[in-house]
Amino acid sequence: MNYLINLLIELLSVQLVKVRGTSMEPAIGDGSWVISVRAGFRRRPPQRFDVVRLEEPGSAGHWILKRVVGLPGEEVSLREGDLYVNDVAIVDSFTYCPDAATDNFSWWPRDDEYVVLGDNRSASTDSRKFGVVSRSSLRGRIN
Repeated sequence: MNYLINLLIELLSVQLVKVRGTSMEPAIGDGSWVISVRAGFRRRPPQRFDVVRLEEPGSAGHWILKRVVGLPGEEVSLREGDLYVNDVAIVDSFTYCPDAATDNFSWWPRDDEYVVLGDNRSASTDSRKFGVVSRSSLRGRIN
């Protein structure tokens, strides 16, 4: 019974969203339509490489899609454009970043914080600009 109730809640929380911008290309292109599940993290926390919908920090009313690359309690870094978690290189087959080879950043997300990046890093405003984001700011999981 609980499964059916949770499924119904998730289905009722579905929202169709039109993508504007190229920050998630090539996975999600400008003008694409995606499904955002607003209750997407009700049953499980965000996981690495989930695509999420959030309001851009510092830009009220501007919604963005980004990929989760860093989880709470990890040391996350970009070194010359390559992703590392706890000093281990992470293979990120989603990323397209021809101009990001010089990116060098580090984050230490706390208990309820995440690092998010766009797939097309040369066209993305993400944690490199606004830092880590709280779980409460993640308003949907993109399916």
